[in-house]
Amino acid sequence: MPIGSASPADPAALFTLAEGSLRDLFDVERLVATSDERVLFVARDQVLKRRVALRLHLRPDSTSRRWFERETELLAALDHPTIRAVYAAGVRGDLAWRASKWIDGESLHDAVARGERPIPTVVQLARDLTAALEYAHAERVVLRRILPTTLMLDRANRAVITDLRFANPCLDVAGQEDDPSSEPFLAPETRAGGPGEPAADIYTAGALLYYAATGQTPAVDPSAIRKPRELRPACPQVIERIILRAMRRNPAERYYTAAEMGDDLASDLGDFEVPQAVAPPLGAGTEDSRSWEKRLRRALGDEYELLNELGAGGFGRVYRVRDLRLEREVALKILHPFLTADPAVVDRFRREAQLAARLDHQNIVQIFDIGGRAGLQWYTMEYVPGKSLAQIVQNTGPLPVDRVIRLLVESLAALQHAHAQGLVHRDLKPENVLIDGVDGGVRIADFGLALAFQGPDRFGGASASRAGTPEFAAPEQLLGEPVDARTDLYSLSAVAYFALSGYPPFSGGSVESIVARQTVGELPDISEQRDDVPERILAMIAKGAAPRPADRFASAEEYAQALKRATGGPFSWLREMVE
Repeated sequence: MPIGSASPADPAALFTLAEGSLRDLFDVERLVATSDERVLFVARDQVLKRRVALRLHLRPDSTSRRWFERETELLAALDHPTIRAVYAAGVRGDLAWRASKWIDGESLHDAVARGERPIPTVVQLARDLTAALEYAHAERVVLRRILPTTLMLDRANRAVITDLRFANPCLDVAGQEDDPSSEPFLAPETRAGGPGEPAADIYTAGALLYYAATGQTPAVDPSAIRKPRELRPACPQVIERIILRAMRRNPAERYYTAAEMGDDLASDLGDFEVPQAVAPPLGAGTEDSRSWEKRLRRALGDEYELLNELGAGGFGRVYRVRDLRLEREVALKILHPFLTADPAVVDRFRREAQLAARLDHQNIVQIFDIGGRAGLQWYTMEYVPGKSLAQIVQNTGPLPVDRVIRLLVESLAALQHAHAQGLVHRDLKPENVLIDGVDGGVRIADFGLALAFQGPDRFGGASASRAGTPEFAAPEQLLGEPVDARTDLYSLSAVAYFALSGYPPFSGGSVESIVARQTVGELPDISEQRDDVPERILAMIAKGAAPRPADRFASAEEYAQALKRATGGPFSWLREMVE
């Protein structure tokens, strides 16, 4: 197919061109991006059997053809993990092409669009950038321009520079920089097309770190740049220090070399790096405890000692571990890799965990830390010696009435505290209700984390959620309608029903079947199974689990007050039970 007939606005024609010209080398899979003269595909190398980024240049008579060839030569000449590797290149008729490493990840621009990057990611980015610049400068290459759109983050959050079009070896054939959005990331002395010195790359590295740490583009004028800690108080002082020094207007006042910048970082944070190898995600039908433990032990390194598995659920597995830094036992929940393959999910999980970590209540399991390595994500929380309500009922059967009342009282106290902080649990179920083996107290785990694994635009937006376990989720939640505190009250009532009867109020069948039975009316009668449950307690549970939110208690406090009246006064007898 003649190149002249392939328009960047015609994807079908571009596919036909690529397949017709390179069918003996590549299987073209997907069109990624186009411009007037360049096209980027994802393709599979037929010889090496791997995915590659296949870049085509369409116009042999244009001034940018030599520019494309020069950049290809430069990429092929450099050999560093932070610079995109070129595997092969060539010309077929009027078409020039190169095949380079395909980065399975996202650009820094796309990542920051969801918010500032986690501090460990910023620190890793600083290490990667200084290492890349130290290498390039040793090869007498000044990169000059690295933008958030051309800096990729792979699945292990390692940085890869993908565009060297404006590096100094390409300047004699380069076109004019025509993107005003790039100015904040260019050193002042290179914005007019100057060749720049290594200090110009130091400025660019500082600007990228500023962008990652604050979520904001730095001011074009270096004197107008706000301090990162003014925008993000949690930013470490060392990160702010290296950013502000790197972005000084006068090149002589910046770091003299990239190595000096990296050494300044290491002086405060150290230079130890844990290997970031990413294991392939475990499929839903292939994981087992041994696979999880082998992979987890490798990821935990020397921070935690893995002791034993405590349980498993839809989000992952829970282990008892020893925190080797603080020398205490904690519970560590490792999230299933199929949930965390999407960077947006990891970001939502981090934000929800930060909110949940602010809860401070005796009936709520406290979250200590979140972390991740080797493609895995986890969080650590307070270790509660005991069992979940699900395990207790499975092992010993339904609970006595007084224990169920205590479960309701203490759970409502926990919900009242969380709802006052604006946090809805969304996945209250017997597995998340822990019973302390020492004093029999109730501890609720995983507050708010169910929302992290729901896309923000699915099922009615961020205020709605189909997350949750169907047998214990409220009808509005299963229907994808907005949820609020009353949704948790429904789930708690269903949990109380389970504790009294040994089975969920509505179980079995599809989600649609469960919703249909929920909306019919009352909870199934358990009086035939056991006759020792006072009618007034059953009435409280039934009201809490009313199909319509408006028919339930308006708040956890109202539910608790009604329960207090139904049981005849203050719950002093609970303390007597413990004693």
